[in-house]
Amino acid sequence: MNFEIVQVVQEISNAGGVETVAIELARVFGRNGLSNIVLASTVAENLEQSIRVEPVAPWLARIPTRGLFRHIGRAIVVPLFTLAATRALARHPDAVIISHGDSLKGDVLIVHAVNAQSLAEKRAAGSWRWLLNPMHLWVSLRDRFMIGGLRYRAFVAVSERVTAELQRIYRVPPSRIHVISNGIDLDRFRRDETRGQAIRREFGIPESARLLLFVGHEFHRKGLAHAVGALDRLGDDVRLLVVGSDNPAPYRKLTRKAQDRLIFAGPRSDMTALYSAADAFVLPTSYETFSLVCMEAMACSVPVFATPVGGIEDYLRDGVNGFRILADADDIAAKIAAAFADPALMQQLRDGARATAQAYGWDQVGLQYIELLRQIDAEKRAVRRPALPLSAEAS
Repeated sequence: MNFEIVQVVQEISNAGGVETVAIELARVFGRNGLSNIVLASTVAENLEQSIRVEPVAPWLARIPTRGLFRHIGRAIVVPLFTLAATRALARHPDAVIISHGDSLKGDVLIVHAVNAQSLAEKRAAGSWRWLLNPMHLWVSLRDRFMIGGLRYRAFVAVSERVTAELQRIYRVPPSRIHVISNGIDLDRFRRDETRGQAIRREFGIPESARLLLFVGHEFHRKGLAHAVGALDRLGDDVRLLVVGSDNPAPYRKLTRKAQDRLIFAGPRSDMTALYSAADAFVLPTSYETFSLVCMEAMACSVPVFATPVGGIEDYLRDGVNGFRILADADDIAAKIAAAFADPALMQQLRDGARATAQAYGWDQVGLQYIELLRQIDAEKRAVRRPALPLSAEAS
C-alpha cells in the first residue's frame, strides 16, 4: 500500500550533511515509487525537478546562514522556520512525517547529533566560545521539548553512540529508537584522478607531494590544531589542504615551519574533486555522530585517519581502511608517516576504504527507512480505522 511521506528540513541542498541526507532520502523514496514532499525554506538552485518541494516561509532564504554572521542568521531563521513548518504540517494530516529537527512534531525524528552531548564535550575541552552562539539556547529548548517530551513515534539514531546519548540524556525508551546510519552516494563519490589533478594544479600542489585533506566548518571542534601540529612533524613533501568556512588566521599561527605547506581553500562544493586529490583524510575531531565526510573520503578511495568518536568507530578499522588516531599531533604524524612509507599498505587502505563505503550506499540505507515508515503508516491507519459495530448477537 502506498502512502505519502513529508520531510521537514530548513534547507535542501548539498551544502551540509543534514541537507544532503534529506536530498538522498527524497531520491530513494522516488526511486521506490513513494509519494514524497520536502518542506523547506531554502532550496538549492540546481536541485533536480524530480524532488518535490513545498516552500515554507521562503523569504527566510534571504537571511544569510553562512559566513561571518552565520550564528545570528541561524538564530533567526531556524526557530522561525521550525514554527512555520510545524504549522504547515496541518496540510498533510495523513502523511508520515520525517523531521530533521526542524518541526516540533512528526512521526520520525532523525537525530543527526545530540547538542547537549556536543556542548558537554566542548566544556570538557575547556572551550566556552559556544556561549556566544544564541542558537544553542534555542536548540536546548527545542530538544527538551521534542526529544525529552517524546513528541515523535520513532527516533532514528545515526550511530550507536547517539542511541546511548538519547537514552542517557533524554530517557528515550529503547523501543522507540532505530539505528540507521547515514548513507553515501556511491555514483557521485568515487575517485576521479583527472579532477583530482586539477585541484592540485589550482593550489600549486606538486604531483609528487603527499596531500592530507581536512574538511569541517568548526575548526576547533574538528581538531584542526592537531592536524596542523602533525604537518609540522611530517616531511617537506606533505601538504595539508583545509576545506571549511571557519577563520583560518589562528591556525596559520600554529605552524612553526610548514606555513607554505598549509593551504586553506575556504568552503567548497566540488568535494569529489577534493577527495580525489588527496592521499589521506585526517579528522582529529572531538565529537561526531557519524561523520559523513569520513565516509565520503572512503568512497573516493581515500584512507581515513580519525579519532574513534561518535559513529566513526563503527566503520574505521586499523590497517583496513585507515587508522584510528589520538587528538595528538605526535600520534597523528607517526601513523601517517608509517602508512606513507609503505606503498603496499597504502594500496590496501585505499581498496579497503572503497569497500567499506559500498556497504553504506543510499539504496541499502533508504530501504531501512522505508520499512520503518511502512510500519508507522500501518500503525496510524489502524488508529484512524473506525471501530466495527458490535453485532446483534454480541450485544
